[in-house]
Amino acid sequence: MAEAFADALSERDADATETQKQEARDKAYRGPFLILVVACLDLARAPVHPQERLISAGCAIQNMLLTAHAMGFGAGLSSGKALYSQRMRLVFGLAAEEQPLCFVTVGTVLKRKSPRPRPTSADYTSTL
Repeated sequence: MAEAFADALSERDADATETQKQEARDKAYRGPFLILVVACLDLARAPVHPQERLISAGCAIQNMLLTAHAMGFGAGLSSGKALYSQRMRLVFGLAAEEQPLCFVTVGTVLKRKSPRPRPTSADYTSTL
C-alpha cells in the first residue's frame, strides 16, 4: 500500500522528491486498519439509483467511525488526489463503474491533530 501511495504521487507529479514520496508512503501506516470505500454507480449492476448508493455508503462509513470511537479507537476519513489515481484503481482492481469514495483509517490515537476550520450549517443550508 505504501508503494501504491508513492506511485500515485509520481503519477501526478513526475518531479516529486524522495522526501515527498516518503511522506506519501507514510500515509499507509497512519493506522493498523486502512480500507478503501468504493461505490458501484452502474445502474445495470444494481437497480438502486447511484445517489441512494452514495448516501448508503456515507451512512455505512459513519457507522464504522462511530463503532471505532465507541470501542476506544480513533478513526477518520481521508481522500486526496491519490484516491483517484490509476495506480490505486489497479491496486484495488476497480472496474470503470466503481468509484473510490474515501479511505477509512482506524487505530489508537497517539497524537491529536489541531482543529481545522469547519463550515457552519448556514454555509450549506437554506430555508424556504
